[in-house]
Amino acid sequence: MKLSYKIAIKNPENHMLQVVIHGRKGPEENEISFFLPSWSPGSYLMREYGKNIRTFKAEIANGEVLYHEQVDKGVYRLDWNKSQLNTPSDEFQITYEIYCHELTVRTSHIDRSHAFIHGPSVFMGVVGKEIEGPTLEIEFPPLWSKVTTGLKDISTKREVFLYQAKNYDELIDTPVEIGCHETDGFRVEGIDHELAFYGGTFPHKWELKEDIKKIVEHVSKTMRDIPYDKYTFITHYGPGLFGGLEHLNSTALQYCSRSMTERKKYVGFLELVAHEYFHTWNVKRIRPIELGPFDYLNEAKTRMHWLTEGLTSFMDQLFMYRLDFVTLEEYLELMKKNLNRYYSIPGRKFHSLEDSSFNSWIKLYRPDENSNNSSISYYLKGGLVFFVLNIMMNEKGKSITDLLDALWDGFKKRPEQGYVKEEVLKMITDIAGKDVCDYFDTMISTTNEIDFEAFFNKAGIEVEWESAPKVWLGLTPKFLTDRVVISQVALDGPAYKGGLNAGDEILAINGLRTLKDGFNDYESYMSATDSYTFTISRLGYIQDVVVSPSAGPKMIKGFKVVDSTKASQWLKARMPQ
Repeated sequence: MKLSYKIAIKNPENHMLQVVIHGRKGPEENEISFFLPSWSPGSYLMREYGKNIRTFKAEIANGEVLYHEQVDKGVYRLDWNKSQLNTPSDEFQITYEIYCHELTVRTSHIDRSHAFIHGPSVFMGVVGKEIEGPTLEIEFPPLWSKVTTGLKDISTKREVFLYQAKNYDELIDTPVEIGCHETDGFRVEGIDHELAFYGGTFPHKWELKEDIKKIVEHVSKTMRDIPYDKYTFITHYGPGLFGGLEHLNSTALQYCSRSMTERKKYVGFLELVAHEYFHTWNVKRIRPIELGPFDYLNEAKTRMHWLTEGLTSFMDQLFMYRLDFVTLEEYLELMKKNLNRYYSIPGRKFHSLEDSSFNSWIKLYRPDENSNNSSISYYLKGGLVFFVLNIMMNEKGKSITDLLDALWDGFKKRPEQGYVKEEVLKMITDIAGKDVCDYFDTMISTTNEIDFEAFFNKAGIEVEWESAPKVWLGLTPKFLTDRVVISQVALDGPAYKGGLNAGDEILAINGLRTLKDGFNDYESYMSATDSYTFTISRLGYIQDVVVSPSAGPKMIKGFKVVDSTKASQWLKARMPQ
């Protein structure tokens, strides 16, 4: 089916987007169902974008009303048999308004300053139909001046903004930034890379464009190919923002404006850039078989997010080291943070990486007070598992780069088909042997504890543990001004055993009023050998609970590099020059 889309932003302060779709039905077709996706590839949560539709109408070419009805959430059926048409016509037009006022990388946002259009949240597709070569015309307020998108520009007039995609999947997989944003760019291997920046940052000394270019050059050399004709980075800066979402030839990023001034946090932004850019290969092309073609109305469950996000989480920090954005000591600090976070999550004992992946729709993307007690992030554990795999491969004279080569070569042989687990395991076997593959399979399919310390030792690094564990309550507070409210309770921790619950407000400890400052300092006045009476408010009722603190879970204090040559070698093995 051929469709042309037009979006119009008439009053941006109202956050409404008008979408008009023109098309022609086949001679024998009497019903066509349009749908708005319920989720976005790369963000595994049913977001039900149809909830933002305000009005919907359908008509034929001369303006006569075409019968339509909503048949499901975000699904509207056009029916010619039920229409009272004076002049029969195969041509039709649907028009709908959709509310856009959520600034994330997976939703659309329109206000007086700009418009960010996230395709799945605004563009309807047709149930059971392929849409070939859809066009998109963009109409926006006269005070705005720019459109940034990875879509192909086919405009023939300066005042008309007209674009084309290969198909519906590409149309909704290509975000659009509209407004008066700052733009820049660079070329790598003769290919344009466009930068768009919305919002502002505090003044900083970093060469952002050059650093992003270094990432593009290094990652593309690592993967040995650039699989696009043009690439677009769209970045939103604002207080407290953070996020990223990969697309076929672009990415949408969000980062806190104030964080760009501090070197460590600036490197965190570069890590985010590397993460999303690496997804150009790993996820958008190298992917589990379940992730495409997509059913945009139903979940795409896979047990292989250890590959999509675990591998990417390992590589983004590895890229930071290989590009000299961090030293070996700073890289190990990142690993310390990863491992200490891992050890603090009881849910690792209940969910394997495969379980975590399969349940992403109801666990990782819908976190609650008990999430850390029941599951583990496939980003976090997945990255650590590939860290271990890289060390095991290095012992066999290989590296993670050999696996990337195999994955990419396999993709090029069959670009329309994703991988199943057995194919990836065979690659690991062919590269490093069955023993390595079997251990890797155990790490992703079971909850067995992994002896990370032993693998650090093999890499010439000693783990230094905290000698005196701190007093630990096993709860996470949130502060409502000065009030102390429990947001999470760790499984089998002191608070859990004593009977404290998430949602409890701590009013006093041993009869003394407890507020934010005093609670944050509890390690200075509590011991692991005494018990304390917590006066709490639970559901409006005041009661006392006795809690006995304990020593905290094991924590890594730091790392000691015993063999710097070996430590660096396993990180830089087969690094492109």
